[in-house]
Amino acid sequence: MEKAIRKLLLTALMVIFTVSFSPIANVRADDNISDFENVTAEQVINDINSTVNLDISEGEIKYDRNYTTYSINVSPNLVTIGTIVTAKAETDNIRVTHVIFVWINPRGIIKKIDTVSVNSENNNWKTAQSTYIPDELGRWWVSALFVKKGSCCWLYAMRWTCFKVTRLTQVVPDFPVAGTAGAATTMLAGLGFFLKRRK
Repeated sequence: MEKAIRKLLLTALMVIFTVSFSPIANVRADDNISDFENVTAEQVINDINSTVNLDISEGEIKYDRNYTTYSINVSPNLVTIGTIVTAKAETDNIRVTHVIFVWINPRGIIKKIDTVSVNSENNNWKTAQSTYIPDELGRWWVSALFVKKGSCCWLYAMRWTCFKVTRLTQVVPDFPVAGTAGAATTMLAGLGFFLKRRK
């Protein structure tokens, strides 16, 4: 009986140990990311999982070598809960028609997938942007998938970056001097009243 209990406890400890070292990200292919003509959804998901699990703050994976300039910026990159975060993606690839933004929380769970049509600017750059209001403390990832949509769906590149969500800031009064002066005056008046009463 004792051997069976020890065996059971050892098995439970091994399961706990294995789970504690399992990957953080648990993005799945059925999270609205579908196959492209040149790349499977599974490969894209694996690439997203790898960037989150390896804690890579920014980078790029090219699925088509013909076009090389892609960028994504997040503003602001240090925020409090409830602040709107804007991600802006840019490319000079004239074939890109859409950018798919993937917002991932600190636990590696997709919180939002946003497919946005690109806008062309005067200098031949194509841009797209997406916003999100984070609701959890920690490090967040935003991935931008640069795609061509139409008769065929082609993925050119994935670029990602991070931002950090910190605790809520403490609200400071607009006039801290007046508040301090008022408190000091009240304390002095109270002390004066106390001394007068003692006499």
